[in-house]
Amino acid sequence: MYLANTIKYLSVFCLILVILVIPGAISAQATERVKVKLEGTVLNIDKEPILKAEIQLKHQDSSQIFYYKSNKKGEFSSSFIPPGNYTLKVKKEGYESYTGELQLRPNIIQKLEIILAKEETLEQKLEKEAVSSFKKGVKLAQENKLDEATKTFHKAIDLKPDFAEAYVNIGILLFQQQKDDEAEKALLKALELKPEESKCKEILADINFEKAKILIKDDKTDEALEKLKQAYSFRPDHAYVNYLLGYLYFKKEMKNEAIKHFEAFLQLEPNAPQVEEVKRLLKSLKKEVQSLSE
Repeated sequence: MYLANTIKYLSVFCLILVILVIPGAISAQATERVKVKLEGTVLNIDKEPILKAEIQLKHQDSSQIFYYKSNKKGEFSSSFIPPGNYTLKVKKEGYESYTGELQLRPNIIQKLEIILAKEETLEQKLEKEAVSSFKKGVKLAQENKLDEATKTFHKAIDLKPDFAEAYVNIGILLFQQQKDDEAEKALLKALELKPEESKCKEILADINFEKAKILIKDDKTDEALEKLKQAYSFRPDHAYVNYLLGYLYFKKEMKNEAIKHFEAFLQLEPNAPQVEEVKRLLKSLKKEVQSLSE
């Protein structure tokens, strides 16, 4: 199954607290009561400063609120404020906001570093939901809940219409249930989105090969030939596609084409049960081609 190999769309933020104890750093003349001071830096995930980030400190006991803004270096500094437990909120337009608890202890300067991640765009949020649905679909498929898995992969596509891996998995599940026409439609869409997807080509070759065999049994040679051509376009190294192409071209007396595909078959399946028959036909075809060229 195809997973989204690495889900790279999730952003994070963290708060790193560094406390420096500086005895005597706060002047007794600054206030009549014990006070503390907070210094901090607001950065993005690349450690670049964020200008004009809004910082709010709310004293949990008194409900007193202090407001600050970061400068061009991302730095801010509080006045002398009462010690105690605070609720810290940091926000900046375009970034994920941060809310957390902070304890400011007396007679020290506390320093902290706040890292904010860029706010997710609507597209990123939808992509994250799509990946989540895709993972759920894979799990359901592994539990052999094929109908539920298929519906979940469709949900992923609704959220992310270019989700090639979801189309691939839908095609695989439908192919397993012998719903070839529906499988072919999903796989062709996956191939449109991801032209080099080898799994799609393998299954599409198999689907067209099986359809060709049915058409041959019904004596619909021309239609069978078209299906085999499609199968060959997806997978030229499919031995039995080459075998049937050689067989149909032989029946149509298209000698050079028959020789080409019979020779490919012998290279791909040198020990197949049909080898002796193919060698006999090849010998006859080459003799006829040679006589025509003389």
